[in-house]
Amino acid sequence: SNLEYLEPVIQLTSEYVELAKPGETFKGIFIGFQAMNVTDKVTGEQSERTAARFLINKVVKINAGVSLVRELKNAGLPAGTPVQVTYVKKEGNLKIYALELLGKK
Repeated sequence: SNLEYLEPVIQLTSEYVELAKPGETFKGIFIGFQAMNVTDKVTGEQSERTAARFLINKVVKINAGVSLVRELKNAGLPAGTPVQVTYVKKEGNLKIYALELLGKK
């Protein structure tokens, strides 16, 4: 009944976050995983991949990097965990990421 007094505070529509160069980084709140449909650029074949979801500056961002998703799953982080993600290097077609927990010093 009070909807007319409320304002948007977080964009829920996901945007892709891409780290292009080694050393690039972002800080965000890990909020879980989602399935993402991907189309192979060569064959046109569609497949489903798991993407990691982050809340960054009040916008939900996703990244389906294989090594990043694996690191997050192995860490067993609960939703709501603040993290920093850094693109370290590329090995073949695989991007390697460093995952760090954020907290006060």
